[in-house]
Amino acid sequence: MPAEQPPTAVSPPAIGATNPPEIESILDAAEAQFSEVGVRLTTVNDIARRAGVGRVTVYRRIGSRDEIAQAVTARSAARLIDEVVATAQAAGTIDDLVGDVFATTVTRMREHPVWNRMLSLETDSALPRLTTQGGTLLTTATHAAVAILDDAVASGLLPPVDDLVGRAEVVVRVAHSVVLTPQALVPLQTREDLASFARERLLPILAPHRP
Repeated sequence: MPAEQPPTAVSPPAIGATNPPEIESILDAAEAQFSEVGVRLTTVNDIARRAGVGRVTVYRRIGSRDEIAQAVTARSAARLIDEVVATAQAAGTIDDLVGDVFATTVTRMREHPVWNRMLSLETDSALPRLTTQGGTLLTTATHAAVAILDDAVASGLLPPVDDLVGRAEVVVRVAHSVVLTPQALVPLQTREDLASFARERLLPILAPHRP
């Protein structure tokens, strides 16, 4: 008899910051499980048991363990983008916008339980996804940064500047580096350190001709 194949999801769900209750419950359970033991040691049965649903329901609503991990990551990214956009919209000056957005992004990534567990338990697989295979991650973050900066230009907070995409990518790459390597010579431990660094070192990249 051939081995039983797990049922597949009816269609890949579009995961956002908020989702239907059953999917939210599964993602909450998966995030808690991943945070405790990592992705590699987690099974769909573990997630189903934690969510209080059947294994088949997990497969049909989201998919395999790796698809669930991708969905957890997508939800976290969507929530972070929402928070960063709200932070940017609350800023009264470009200095506050750049400092607060940078500090919020780095702090939230550092605090993320799944990110930290993967880096500590599954370094050999996590680091390539975040570095040599991290082009999609950086591209998504850069698009989000450009949208925030475009709004800042439209509102008059940021003077128009050439090659905004390239400048935004430089800032995103700096944030990526700070998250992965939090300590070197420049103090970047606290939120205040991060905001001050962004205002002093990154704002001139985004607004080189600001009066």
